[in-house]
Formats: sequence, structure tokens, C-alpha cells
Amino acid sequence: MGNGNQQQNYQPIEEARQVPCIWRQQAKQIISTPEADRVPPAHDPLSATKTAQPQLRVKSLSITEAGYTIASSLNVNDISLHNAERFFVDHTEVSEEKIKRVIAETASGIHVFRLQNNKFFVDYRMEFQHPQESHLTSVEKVFEEIFYSGGLGAEKIGEFITESKKSNGEPGYVEGVSSYLYGVLAKDQCGGTGLAQSDYKAKFNLAREALGLLNRPLANLIKALVNFNDNAFSEAEALAPDGQVAIACRMLNGLRSGKYYQASAVSIAPTSHNLPVDTLTDEIMRFCSLPLAEQQEQLPQLVHLSSKRLTTGHDRVKIQALAMNTCWEAGDVEQAASWAKKLRHSPLFETLATRIIEDVKQ
Repeated sequence: MGNGNQQQNYQPIEEARQVPCIWRQQAKQIISTPEADRVPPAHDPLSATKTAQPQLRVKSLSITEAGYTIASSLNVNDISLHNAERFFVDHTEVSEEKIKRVIAETASGIHVFRLQNNKFFVDYRMEFQHPQESHLTSVEKVFEEIFYSGGLGAEKIGEFITESKKSNGEPGYVEGVSSYLYGVLAKDQCGGTGLAQSDYKAKFNLAREALGLLNRPLANLIKALVNFNDNAFSEAEALAPDGQVAIACRMLNGLRSGKYYQASAVSIAPTSHNLPVDTLTDEIMRFCSLPLAEQQEQLPQLVHLSSKRLTTGHDRVKIQALAMNTCWEAGDVEQAASWAKKLRHSPLFETLATRIIEDVKQ
């Protein structure tokens, strides 16, 4: 999110009095980092004796640099302040409750928020650009009209962008949706975009960033699918708690926790939506919705897809985990152990893989 050449706005109190604030020229959208990409901080045995830098968190995201755009309404409970004793809004000291309320209730304009303790202060320059409801709904209306009949290509995405602009659609919303759609085409290497397959991840990340905290069904489904692609199953399910995304996330999260997952007794119908999905994500989610007998029948086809050159590492490991579970549940323990050996060093599924390998040895 941050620019490596950009100075961060925390300073020791004594030194900072002589150092002017440096603001970033361009605000960035607040985004969530997928749980699969998070790196836990190193343990510092002396941390309990040190004065920590103040910290502002919005919906669990730690904000560490100045220059953020808030493009969606917030609740006071979405905001948490840490390691701070004094609070300022535009250089006026206020209470902790007041600064939270200002952040949550401001809809437009630019404000500077300072958190301070006895050693450090951190300044946050935040721009508020809450879009009008009519500008959001116009994007969704154009999307439904263009993608109602299905199909996806560069021309359709161009039409969506053009028609959304004509109807005063919210620019960030348009950017987020179109970036996701370009990512789908890049991942599947179709649609005449000229994008390389490796470009899909950048497009997906741009979609997640552009949609930020926007709380709309279409935006949340896109962010859920991006997180699913990143194997961030808990965050994906939280954004799309119904339908095939949630079913697949619950199954894969169960395997990730080291437990076998029993397939449904009957096929689960997918939730209807017009959002295009890349081929492998669609196949993986559909597979998770099938009863065990149908999973056994269709497993060879899914495994064949995993061997394709364009299959991403994130998708391949999901398919291997599903194959391991399906074989185990079907009683083919030797084949399950064979799949488990491919996953015994996987950060996501090593617990269950090791369990299966040990069970077969006994």
C-alpha cells in the first residue's frame, strides 16, 4: 500500500518539533489485507518496556501512513485507537470519543488526525469522499443490463465503463468492477485484452483496493472472490456469507483447520448472480457444492484442470486439498495419502495432510 520512498508521519516528540510534515500527493483507498498474505510481527521480548507508537485501525486494518481516502460510511465501532493519550482533529485537541465520531460521521472534505503519547505522535491526513447513492446504483444498473445475458470480453467491459460514465456512475466503483473483470479475462487468457496471465493478480488487487470499504452486494462479492483466489477463506466468507463462495470457504477452512469435511448429501444450488468468474474458481466452487458420489465422479476432471499450465499455485493447492479429502471420505486411503504427501509442506493444509499420512501408517 505504501510507497517505499515515502516518509512515514510518526516522529519522537522532541525531534518532530523541528521536522515538517510531509504529505503524500495522492490519497490511497483503505483496503483489507487477505489473511493468507498476513505476516505476523516478530516477537520482541523488550516490547513490554518500550513506548509503542500510536496506531489508528479501521476495520482491523492498521493505518501507518498519511494520505488515505475513506469512500464509504463507517461505524464508530469500526475505529480503534491504540497507544495514544491525546487526540487532535485539525490541530484541535479532542476526546477519544470525539475523534472516533468525526472519522465515522464525516462524509466529505480533508482532515488531519493526530494520535500522541508521551514519546511519539502520528499524523493521518484523511480525505472523505462518500459517494451518492444514485451514483452507486447507476453502476449496478448498467452492470445488470450489460452482463445479464452472460458472456465476458474486452468489448463488454469497455461498454460497461462507457455507459457507467454516461450515467454518472461512481468512478471508484466502476474502476473496481472493471479491474476485476479484466483480471478474470487475464487469468483465463481469453477475451482479447492483450494482458498476460500474470497480470490477473494485479488487476484483482486493484479491484479490491478500488472497492475498499464499499459495502454493496456486488462490491462485496467481488472482494470475496478476490480473497478466495488468494486462499483467504475466512475473509471471503465474511464478505459473501451465502451461496457457493461461502460453501467452498467453509469446506476449505475446515480442511485448513486439520479436519475432514463431509460433503453434502445432495447438490447445493448456487446463488444466482451475473458476476463473471474465472474458470477454475467456478469449477472449484461447484465441486464443493456436490455430494460425495458426484465429487468422486468429477474428481478426475478437476485434477486434470489442476495440471494445466495456466493453473495458478493458489488454485492448484485448493484442488489438491479437495482431492485428498474426497479420496479419504470415499475410503481410498492410499490415494488420500498420496495427495497428502503433496501437501505436507503446505502452510494451509499441512495439518490435515500430516494427520492422514500418520493415520495411514498406523
